[in-house]
Amino acid sequence: MRPWRAPFPKFGVGPGLARVDKAARALGIDLTRFGETGAVIVGSNGKGSTAAMTAALLQQTGRNVGLFTSPHLLDLNERFRLNGDDIADEELEAHWERVLTAVRSAGEQDNFGAFEFLFLVAAVFFAANDCAHTVWEAGIGGRLDPVRLIRAPRLALTSLDLEHTDLLGDTLEAIARDKLDAARAGAKVFYGESCNGQRAVIESHCATRGIEPVLVSAIDQAPLPGGFQAQNAALALALARDIAVLSPEQTDAGFAATRWPGRLEIIDRAPLTVIDVGHTPAGVRAALDGFNEMRSAPSGVLVLGVSLDKGVAEIVGVLAPAFEAIICVAARHKGAPPAQIAARAAAANPSAEIAIAESVEEARRLALSEAGEGGVVYVAGGLFLAAEYKAVHSGRDPASLVFF
Repeated sequence: MRPWRAPFPKFGVGPGLARVDKAARALGIDLTRFGETGAVIVGSNGKGSTAAMTAALLQQTGRNVGLFTSPHLLDLNERFRLNGDDIADEELEAHWERVLTAVRSAGEQDNFGAFEFLFLVAAVFFAANDCAHTVWEAGIGGRLDPVRLIRAPRLALTSLDLEHTDLLGDTLEAIARDKLDAARAGAKVFYGESCNGQRAVIESHCATRGIEPVLVSAIDQAPLPGGFQAQNAALALALARDIAVLSPEQTDAGFAATRWPGRLEIIDRAPLTVIDVGHTPAGVRAALDGFNEMRSAPSGVLVLGVSLDKGVAEIVGVLAPAFEAIICVAARHKGAPPAQIAARAAAANPSAEIAIAESVEEARRLALSEAGEGGVVYVAGGLFLAAEYKAVHSGRDPASLVFF
């Protein structure tokens, strides 16, 4: 895979829905056609898992299914999937250039943001492959996210947590309203019991917007590890069944075919090594509960790193008490200083053996040595740490990974 880098800054200049719509029209693409037989996923945690399960279920119809997610783990190609396969470099290049030309012809090259650009690349990719169904994961929030332009008649709200508060608001109520605003009037919004604490806000805001809220209970059938995935699976099934008729056999096959890297992903068995991309306190806590179900003994080695712009104290406070040995490290991309993480870990778990690694490569060496072949290694605290650790494990240079 090529090291793709979006030709625009992460965020565009001010609200971007109008310019995305303008560029889509320059491309000759009607974004609302994707919404007719597609789905949008919003939420603080669990969007990617829910989107992946929804797409896998819809693939059982035998028709082309497109999946757009973010962020990626190792390669940007992961964000654009057709029937479960990442887009190839050659096809990505063709769509990339076409969208870039359209943005320029629309006169918006000085205003566009990277996510907006990638959203349109996905639209062109799905249109070129005549996708019968498409599944779209929102980037941040919903009110100003490009997925709003799809005007999907069905959405899922996976969870609510305090994240991106500078953009979405500093209360769960404000964040809920922003995410719900991805829905058009007349749409259904499926939400789970994890959002029950904000049920009154959800139902009130939906009533104001003319949206139908549908509370979905968790199911026993979850193809991904972690108890929290039972709720995500229920949302995925509700979305897929609202789009297509699925037999019990198709449902079983769809869940069995689901793959979602980075979420409690086992990358080795000797020692058992699990990585997780959770990056909010609630997401990290839920993943830790899932990891505890996977490990056979309470001991284990934690490789711990948190991004600078996340809740370092809260995330470390969740993870550190659960491990006897902790190796603190900074990811190359946006990693908080390991000394800061170590100090927080020592405060949260004074009895733990704590080490500081100079790089993710060194952190892996220390973890493998500490755990031994029969031990357990858990890599957690943030997306970029999980990505870089997996890259090192796969023989790739983490410096070669490209994000924003």
